[in-house]
This record gives sequence, structure tokens and C-alpha cells, in this order.
Amino acid sequence: MFGTSIDAMVALLVTALVVVPVAFGVAARADAKVRGLSQSRVPDPDPRRSVADVDGRRDQWRQLATRAWLICCGASLVAVAVVGVLICVG
Repeated sequence: MFGTSIDAMVALLVTALVVVPVAFGVAARADAKVRGLSQSRVPDPDPRRSVADVDGRRDQWRQLATRAWLICCGASLVAVAVVGVLICVG
């Protein structure tokens, strides 16, 4: 029974350690996209797009970045907690 909980903790740790870099990459990409949309005030070659369209896209990217940063931080905290528990148990 005891080995099963350690196996579950190790599986949780591995999952968290996979989620952290993925979420970090998504967050960094979304932040870069928001920065690019904020800095580029060049007229869009597509005249059908309005300024509100660009602002809406920027807001969507900003929301994605925020969620990804929260997931990255949460997974990092889970990984640290699991490592702490494994150190105490093992």
C-alpha cells in the first residue's frame, strides 16, 4: 500500500515537470504575441479588419498568457511540494 502512494507521487511529479515547460512556452509565446500586437501600429493590409478586431485579438492573447502563467506557476508549486513530500517520506 505504501509503495502505491509513492508511485502516485512520482507520477504526479513527472506530470508537473512536463506541464511546467509546456505552460512556460505557451505563456512566453502569448506574451510575445501581445507585445507584438501592442507595438505594431502599422495599418493592416486587410481593410476589412478594424482596430476593434486587433484589440480583441490582443485581449484574447493576453488572457491566454495569463492562464498559461498561472498554470506554469501552479505546476511549479505542485512539483516543489511533491519533491518536499518525497524527501520527507524517502
